[in-house]
Amino acid sequence: MEERSNSNCVCTKRHNLDRISDLPDSILHHILSFLPTEEAIEASYLSKRWNWLWTFASGLSFYDHQDSEHVTDFAVYVCKTLHLYRSHKLDKFHITDFRYTPRFECYVDFWVDFATAHNVENLYLELGNTEIPNYDYYKLSQSLCTHSSLKTLALRCCKFEPKPRIRWTSLKVLCIGYARLTRDMIRKILLGSPALTDLRLYNFEFQGKEGKNVVTINSTSLQKLELDGGKDLWSEDFSVVVISAPNLRSLSISRFMYRRRFRLKNVSSLVEAKLCFERTMTDYERESCYSKNRSVLTKLLESLLHVPKITISTWCLQVLSLLTILEVTTLPSPLAERKCLVLDTELNKWDLPGITNLLQSSPDLEKLVVNLVPSCNSKLEFKPEFVNDYNFDHEEFWKSKSTFECFSLHLKTVEIVGFKAKCFGLSFVLGFVQFLLKHARVLEKMVIYEKREATNQTPTLVEAHEFLQVTQLILSYQKSSPNAVVMFI
Repeated sequence: MEERSNSNCVCTKRHNLDRISDLPDSILHHILSFLPTEEAIEASYLSKRWNWLWTFASGLSFYDHQDSEHVTDFAVYVCKTLHLYRSHKLDKFHITDFRYTPRFECYVDFWVDFATAHNVENLYLELGNTEIPNYDYYKLSQSLCTHSSLKTLALRCCKFEPKPRIRWTSLKVLCIGYARLTRDMIRKILLGSPALTDLRLYNFEFQGKEGKNVVTINSTSLQKLELDGGKDLWSEDFSVVVISAPNLRSLSISRFMYRRRFRLKNVSSLVEAKLCFERTMTDYERESCYSKNRSVLTKLLESLLHVPKITISTWCLQVLSLLTILEVTTLPSPLAERKCLVLDTELNKWDLPGITNLLQSSPDLEKLVVNLVPSCNSKLEFKPEFVNDYNFDHEEFWKSKSTFECFSLHLKTVEIVGFKAKCFGLSFVLGFVQFLLKHARVLEKMVIYEKREATNQTPTLVEAHEFLQVTQLILSYQKSSPNAVVMFI
């Protein structure tokens, strides 16, 4: 009995062993690199084995969560921590939300010099604060602009020297935010980054004179381009953005683009495009905004007829609605090759003519996705006289429409994402669902994803009852396809 008891003790001790601490140092260094550096340092208190492991972690990440009165404390803390670092090679260096002002320039200089001296490959220098962005820009050093080890570079609230030399021979991903850029700077960045495949600009402004500011994004290596205008409604950016990228596969133009215009010259390799932007005008320009907005959007869509997947948001849909109502025309359809159409909208009455325009011009459409997302302020401002003259009953709208070519031949999958049984636009959603089921002759499945406020939230009995009623209503709709299955998830 005693021997059996001792044996059980040994087994228990084996099960209580610290197996993580038995891992090789190289693996522990890698694990610690995924933690914010402050937490990685706290792990030193676990045991003597962990005392200095963080000083060899392959990545360092610092997040400034302090209030504005403790910015200096954060800057000093980062410097002291870097002095303790022992490894000669650094894979990732990340500074986030540091409230930069010119008095901290020497601190940031030290951080950047430290990173480049350790041959950093992935550098994230995200200064300022996304909620209350400041416009004290940190000037990038020439040594950083020619650091050849960089593979990923993210910059926020940073600026380049007037005439920098850019030589990022290994850089693949570049993200620049809250920046004022010139067309010459864009040209130098692209020429100096021959391996660049992914470029993202957000909350940016192209500086230049109205009518003369043509910014060309010309790259044979670029595969993904995101232009995110952010929330700056009063930008004086009148630029014309010309995109020539023969190997570009993904293009996204989103949020406020104010007065920018776009020209797509060589984008033959595109497989997906996202047009989720809006343009704003002053009161003086509002009379002519229809023709300008129509021109910007239709030229973009005509350049994207070959793209298999396209995403359209509320503002763009409503410009198309204007085009459809006033001119009673559709987009050119013979060359439209899109297989998948994604609509990012909460669905309201003035979206409907635009949706029919897109369906009419997509004869080969196989999949339709409707993301029911709040459009907030991203709606076209219709003039009161237009609303009075062209108002229509949304319930009668779909009854007056006949089927589309894609409904008869190709549309097999429909997804409704973010569905709620009780919401302001429920009647618009149900009307559209009913129309799809009635006319999509080869439809195989319609999947409706319920919106949940929280992942683990359990619906109340009232909510469950309301959802059940709506599902029963949808299931009662007439289906033209004998194979169509409606699923609720």
